[in-house]
Amino acid sequence: VGLSIGPSFPLDDFAKTDLGDTPAGFAKTGINLNLVYSYRFSYNFGVQAHFTYTSNSLDLVALNESGQNEFPDYSFSTTSSQPWSNGGLFVGPFFNVPIGESFSWEVRGLIGLTGGYSPEFLIRGTNTETGNKTEYFRAVSKSFGFGISAGTGFKYRLNKYVILLNADYYYSNLDFKEVTGWGWTSEDNPTGTPYNYSSKQKVNSVAITVGIAYHL
Repeated sequence: VGLSIGPSFPLDDFAKTDLGDTPAGFAKTGINLNLVYSYRFSYNFGVQAHFTYTSNSLDLVALNESGQNEFPDYSFSTTSSQPWSNGGLFVGPFFNVPIGESFSWEVRGLIGLTGGYSPEFLIRGTNTETGNKTEYFRAVSKSFGFGISAGTGFKYRLNKYVILLNADYYYSNLDFKEVTGWGWTSEDNPTGTPYNYSSKQKVNSVAITVGIAYHL
């Protein structure tokens, strides 16, 4: 049984920073927590179950810049009360290669069920000449889906304990059925135009974690 923690680096659509691009995630480097149970059928081969949780905050600077690209006469500030948060249960085989008496290398491939929450954020803008205000709001939404993971790592054994160093890739395509909020407000439309649509978000990242395991 092992527990590891470390940074999670968003990739591709998950890291994009364009408010007009629906798949853009505006995700920043976050944190990954991984709980692992391993069972070996032989010295080199076995199966693992991973329970993984990842949290990535929003790139608020990029959100401000995206608003300013649409309204160049405005200055913007953004607040967010909920980051990207997703987790899953992954199961699959692993292969262990001994390098020395206490040192070994491991590779693994996993599939699983995942779920996640999209972030909530509010962008406020002020016209630099007239002082007119505008806002853009997006609420939290949730989704479930399937995911895959592939990873590798090194293990150093100290009696019953094992020091872990891992690199893992995670991918899931989450289908958010109800993405809600309101569009840009104005003097003519002070409450904004409400929206409610479905959106698929590719959530993929690479996590580099360190941790410790215990042989039962």
